[in-house]
Parts: sequence; C-alpha cells; structure tokens
Amino acid sequence: MESFFARMEPWRKPEGSLHLYVLPGEDETERFTAAQSTLTDIEHLPLMPEAYLHCTVQRLAQFDDEVSQSQYTRLGEALEAFCSGMPAFDLQFRSPQADDVAVACWAADSPAWDALVSGCRDVVTDTWGVAPPAPPASPHLSLAYAKGAVPHDLVESRVADVTPLGTVHVSRLHLVSVTVRPERGTFDFTSLANWDLAPTS
Repeated sequence: MESFFARMEPWRKPEGSLHLYVLPGEDETERFTAAQSTLTDIEHLPLMPEAYLHCTVQRLAQFDDEVSQSQYTRLGEALEAFCSGMPAFDLQFRSPQADDVAVACWAADSPAWDALVSGCRDVVTDTWGVAPPAPPASPHLSLAYAKGAVPHDLVESRVADVTPLGTVHVSRLHLVSVTVRPERGTFDFTSLANWDLAPTS
C-alpha cells in the first residue's frame, strides 16, 4: 500500500471542504471500531478516529468560507424538501478490504443509495448553480488511510477473519465541513446541519 494522501486530488484548501455525509449510529459504530481494532499498531496506517467515521454521499465544490448565510439557508430548505420525500433505507456492509491506499468496508449495491446521491447532486446543482465533483463509486466507510508504505499482505492477514459488518440504517443526511490532515493520515469534520429522511413503516 502507498499513501492515500499522495494520490488524492489536492483540495484548493485543506480546511472547510463542504460534504454531505451519512454517519453510523452508536451500535453501528461499535461494529466498525471492533473491525478497526484488528489494524492497530501498523506503521503508516493510522486509524480514523471513532468520532469521524462516515460514509461520503457527496463532496461539494464549495468551501465553508465561500458560502453566504442566505446560500446555506436555500440549500438547507432544498435538502429538507428532498429528504422528506426520500424513504430511509438500509445498507449491507461487507468485511473490510484493503486496496492500494486504504482499508474500507464496502456496502452492497443499493438503488436507494444511488437515488440519495443523485438527488443530492441535483439539489446542490439547482440551488447553488455549480455541479459538484464526481461522487464515490459506491457506498463505503473507510477504517484507515495509508500515509506511507504499508505491507498489503500484513493488512489483509489482520482483517481476514473479520465477519461482514452488516446493516447500517440510513435515516439522516449531514452537511459537514471537512479538514484533511495528511500529517496524521486522517480526516475530521464539523457538523453544520442535518435532515431526516422519511420514516418507513
């Protein structure tokens, strides 16, 4: 494995990148942190802090200091209207896997997730007039990002016996301001607003 941060497309600024996230609940977070525990003490593979575990729905083109309060208000109203008509749903997460730059748990394909992503992209584009960058290829939650050379075989052996992470219930969308910290090998964020999806019976 090699550094995720050397490979990622550089942001215009390291702080304040606006994102839309889904966050795991308390019980769900416990399952992910238990999976993370198999990766402790691997050089150049720091674990994502528990408080900042997330699934990225969409990164926005704007940073938090580039948006006026009236623009936030309009986006919030549009996302609230969208979310109120979007039924909550479940994602089914597989066991952790290591790729060239990170260790993540990927979810099975989900038409509901695709609808959430495409709907959010439409809302952002229609409200702020700028299309956001391409979204992640599919839903996932990253447990750790490499910040240097890491033996792939070692990581694979650590997660080999981790069972699938199971269900994550998606019932809320969060607007967050994200900071990338390559020196730590992590991301962190500040929550700005959130909206509930429509409950299901």
